[in-house]
Amino acid sequence: MEKIKALIFDCDGVLAETERDGHRVAYNQAFKEYGIDAEWDTLEYAKLVKISGGKERMKAYFSEDTARFPIEQFNDEYIQKLYECKTSIFIDMLMSNKLQFRTGIKRIIKEAYDRKILLFVCSTSHLNSVRSLLKVNLGEENMDYFTELFCGDIVKRKKPSPEIYNLVKSKYGLKGSDCIVIEDSRNGLLAAKRAGMHCIVTPSFYTIDEDFSEADVVVSCLGDPNTSKIRIIKGSNLIKDAEYISIDDLNFIL
Repeated sequence: MEKIKALIFDCDGVLAETERDGHRVAYNQAFKEYGIDAEWDTLEYAKLVKISGGKERMKAYFSEDTARFPIEQFNDEYIQKLYECKTSIFIDMLMSNKLQFRTGIKRIIKEAYDRKILLFVCSTSHLNSVRSLLKVNLGEENMDYFTELFCGDIVKRKKPSPEIYNLVKSKYGLKGSDCIVIEDSRNGLLAAKRAGMHCIVTPSFYTIDEDFSEADVVVSCLGDPNTSKIRIIKGSNLIKDAEYISIDDLNFIL
């Protein structure tokens, strides 16, 4: 009998390494299409990615230089339109199959589904972006693996607030101890822990140096059989097999 009842994924940086060569590139293309004199390099984006939510990132960036980006122009309505443009560009990138799942993601999703564990995504990303990423990597025929996708502005307070994870609990009658969250950032980790959930962290390009001391386990990736072994950063005593993380390992962690 499974101890774990729900497996919950963040999207960006967890399902796929989408930030550096995905979202960042899409933002820059959107700026170009709107005639905005701005380009986010990897160092600039490393600072901005710590802000949860794409519209929130743009608002923070534009507000730092109101001489270049006047508030009356770069208002909420304008940023929303810019965000929709960026999302369209990002989805085009996904549909051209440029962004693949990280190692172990497809395997553990299928394993959880086969064992009747509820699957969710909880992300600030646009719902259409998340759907497109799943569709490209899982196939249209397997979209029903996920019970529900909680995305975008579905909650008022974004991570590190636990609101999005609390919503999953309340809607599906789950306890925090029933759930394991897979995150890649400190904001996501804090959100999961504040919701009383277990959390495994798989650091991504932009989060590798963040503090994950509250995590149950920190690993380089979820891994796959017959590949190089995963690197265990924290929690090696909880993992029986260092080649990959299985559902049995997750049950053991609970």
